[in-house]
Amino acid sequence: MSFFKELKRRNVIRVAIAYAIVGWLLVEVASVVIPTLLLPDWTLRILVLFVILGLPLALIFAWAFELTPEGLKKEKDVDRSQSITGHTGRKLDRMIIALLVVALAFVMVDNYVLDRSVMDEAPGQAQGVSIAVLPFVNMSTDPDQEYFSEGISEELLNLLAQIPEFQVAGRTSSFSFKGKNQDLREIGQSLGVENILEGSVRKGADRVRITAQLVEVDDGFHLWSETYDRTLDDIFAVQDDIAGQVVKALKVTLLGEAAKPAPGKSAINNVEAYTAYLRGLYLYNKSGPDNLGNAVQYMQEAVTLAPDSALAWAGLPRALDDYASQGAADPAPLVAQAREAASKALALDDTLPEAHLAVADLKRSWDWDWPGTEAALQRVLELRPGDLEAQKMQARLYVTFGRLEEAEQITRIALTQDPLDDRLQRNLQSVLYFQGRYDEAAQVGERLVEHDPTMPYVRTWLVAIYLAQGRAQEALEQAQQEPAMFARVLGLAIVHHALGNRDKAVAAQQQLLEAYGDLASYQQAQIFAQRGEMNTAIEWLERAYAQHDPGMENLKPDRLFTPLHGHPRYEELLRKMNLAD
Repeated sequence: MSFFKELKRRNVIRVAIAYAIVGWLLVEVASVVIPTLLLPDWTLRILVLFVILGLPLALIFAWAFELTPEGLKKEKDVDRSQSITGHTGRKLDRMIIALLVVALAFVMVDNYVLDRSVMDEAPGQAQGVSIAVLPFVNMSTDPDQEYFSEGISEELLNLLAQIPEFQVAGRTSSFSFKGKNQDLREIGQSLGVENILEGSVRKGADRVRITAQLVEVDDGFHLWSETYDRTLDDIFAVQDDIAGQVVKALKVTLLGEAAKPAPGKSAINNVEAYTAYLRGLYLYNKSGPDNLGNAVQYMQEAVTLAPDSALAWAGLPRALDDYASQGAADPAPLVAQAREAASKALALDDTLPEAHLAVADLKRSWDWDWPGTEAALQRVLELRPGDLEAQKMQARLYVTFGRLEEAEQITRIALTQDPLDDRLQRNLQSVLYFQGRYDEAAQVGERLVEHDPTMPYVRTWLVAIYLAQGRAQEALEQAQQEPAMFARVLGLAIVHHALGNRDKAVAAQQQLLEAYGDLASYQQAQIFAQRGEMNTAIEWLERAYAQHDPGMENLKPDRLFTPLHGHPRYEELLRKMNLAD
């Protein structure tokens, strides 16, 4: 008898077919179940390996053994005249048919689910398409014109972000590629986008040339490109046309007929005002007291030149707000001016997201009006879904409430849009710390330190995290390397106390007092709370409340104040800030 016929007689081939079908079904079912149960990826790989290794064992078993009425016997011990392999083979045939029916049914169901998921992500649905706007290159001979090319880029980003079907990468991440001659496929992969809008700007005395191109990341294919040679008076029409052409190109290739061009919100009614606005925006994004002071001046110039422009009025309160909190000796008149400007912007156009964002910032920072802040942010997100600034502020608001899981969720969503924003990563680090998830918070902070050792406050969060983990010596090392002097002295005062270095702890606290006085009331309260001096800590917190210290926004989740929980005066402060449970 030939070897092949012997394989058939012993049902080895039938066993191989049945095993292959069962193995395939196991792997297919596991590929659905494993992600649902949140099991690690390697679980499926291990299963596939066992299925592969099991095949030769099954074949050897089928060759060497036979199923008889008396049970399993070695094939060599069975009398051929008494063999029932034919009967067993017919059973295996029926089993194979049944398995094939099950496999066919599984494939049909799987394809149906896949088709439904594709339909759910079809053109015009919420999934949309992703795009990044890279900073347009300044081709002018004057490097001082950088503000103009950067401002054009940001305005285009904001225009596209108003389209619900678009998922637009955040400014921080997109602008991190400024001046880098990097492959667009690498940029697209880093930002998690399918399309990139890039270009250049050459600005003269009264004319501007803008070149823009829309590129598909996967293959580098140009979906659309155009060069505009216009007078500066036409700059607003150019921006709207670029946004419209991008929508048209992506609508044709990706979105069917769902998307509609967003109406332009950038039409400040004269070039000088718009130029002043872009200069102010450029300096506002750079931050720092000097830049913010100059940003305020340019925004004031913009509203003077274009008093009927809602966008100009919306830019002024945000510059005033940040300058009041970072650089002004007397913030009160600046905050009052900011309130007027925000009200003016809303009166001119209550559908402008920037106006509601300015209102939200003021209500959060200076009024501690949490419901008002939340309502303003909700309005921003209605007008411009996925607005990153609104999401960031919403996450901060939820931290203030102690709604830390929601804060984490929003922060992670924002990071999908702005994955290269280190400040967002730092926010995530703090939220994880507030939740008591020290290992995860430490990992985020350590990655940030490795990426940018000069980034302020990351090490200060690591100080608190390491102390909570019982790693006081490592906390000291982080405190000593904190770039921001204010935070460095605070960290040293707390860590030296934890290490039992009383003299050094007192010296660091005194240095904080001498350098910042009552401006560091909240931080003085943190130090005294960690020392167990409860009443003194409360006195400093009450001083911080009276001075409207911005640190008070973290009063409820701040784990350094855990020793104060239950103290009547601490609980009274929470009630006064509308943060009591």
